[in-house]
Amino acid sequence: MRFVLAMVLAGLVALPLSAGAQTAEEAATAEPGVQEPAPSSEPTPEEPALQLQLDKSGVEVVPSPPRTPDGYTLEEMEVRVRRARIALGVSVVPLVLGTGIAVVGALRAVDFTTPPSDTSGETTLYAGSAIVGAGAVWMITSGIVLGVRKRKLRRLRAAHYGNPRRVQWDLARSRLVF
Repeated sequence: MRFVLAMVLAGLVALPLSAGAQTAEEAATAEPGVQEPAPSSEPTPEEPALQLQLDKSGVEVVPSPPRTPDGYTLEEMEVRVRRARIALGVSVVPLVLGTGIAVVGALRAVDFTTPPSDTSGETTLYAGSAIVGAGAVWMITSGIVLGVRKRKLRRLRAAHYGNPRRVQWDLARSRLVF
């Protein structure tokens, strides 16, 4: 807490003591005059240096990549799915940690060598149970998010690549294409 208070006070000390605004006259006089460049001794060319030419085939327009209703592209959805997988994997940590804490608390609670007024075992058991509950909620939530994102990614891939067909007859090659 002392550290946070010290950081806030250091931030307040670093702030400027006063602030002011310039009027239009002061701003105009404060700026140095812009000088015009000297004219070049080279003659100006009649044709521009770069020209745009179109060939007979014209210009092809590439459609923009398909997007989800949320506005994500295929690459962005793959990143979101990967992050949801990571969240699901990380949600195991509080489950394992909370289970360990709860087991230690349960062993302390049933230990008959400690006096009955010692409730540290029960407190540890409850704390471990709370951590397990939070980890379970996190795991369920991240699992649902992963499922939704994977479904959106599958739909986006189907729209981008088309529905895959198992066997198709290629007219140009006169053979089956898988």
